[in-house]
Amino acid sequence: MGYVLPFIIGFVFGIIPFSYILGKIKGLDLKKVGSGNIGATNLGREAGLPFFVLGFILDGLKGLIPVLLARNLGYLTALAGAGAILGHIFNPLFKFRGGKGVSTTIGVAIGIVPKSFLISLAVWVVVYLSTFIVALASIGFAVALPIFGFVMNEATLTDRVFMVIMAGFIIYAHRSNIKRILKKEEAKFILWRRK
Repeated sequence: MGYVLPFIIGFVFGIIPFSYILGKIKGLDLKKVGSGNIGATNLGREAGLPFFVLGFILDGLKGLIPVLLARNLGYLTALAGAGAILGHIFNPLFKFRGGKGVSTTIGVAIGIVPKSFLISLAVWVVVYLSTFIVALASIGFAVALPIFGFVMNEATLTDRVFMVIMAGFIIYAHRSNIKRILKKEEAKFILWRRK
């Protein structure tokens, strides 16, 4: 149970579809508009910046809260983080098709590798402002996070290995975006532009 419970705690948090719920409040079904994704980016494209920010924060808390709970209970934080991220990406409430996992990974990273998170966030900002392609910035963040985690020797080896594995899942979740990026067909999204 010491290994299963933290994962279950994270997974339960991870499947809460905050951005989808916010879309419904706005009168939108995120599965039927935009990219069809239930994450914060699609919410922001369709509902505007305030909804994006709120969805981003709530999806981030899905990762941060179970990590903090696991730490306080003496469980492996990596398992709680893995549960949250996988629950968000492979959401059983939506036939195992959820969000891309970036917001939730950010919450996990803040709880596990805060210094590496700040540097990786800077990578996200630079890539985003250079391209205005959220998916490309998110992939850059996912790649940078475990690299800086190892370089800075932050957190336990288990947590750092976990970040490598989760980066792989995030890149996998962006596979359709990667194909569009390679074809130069990926849509740009300016966060502060009003819908």
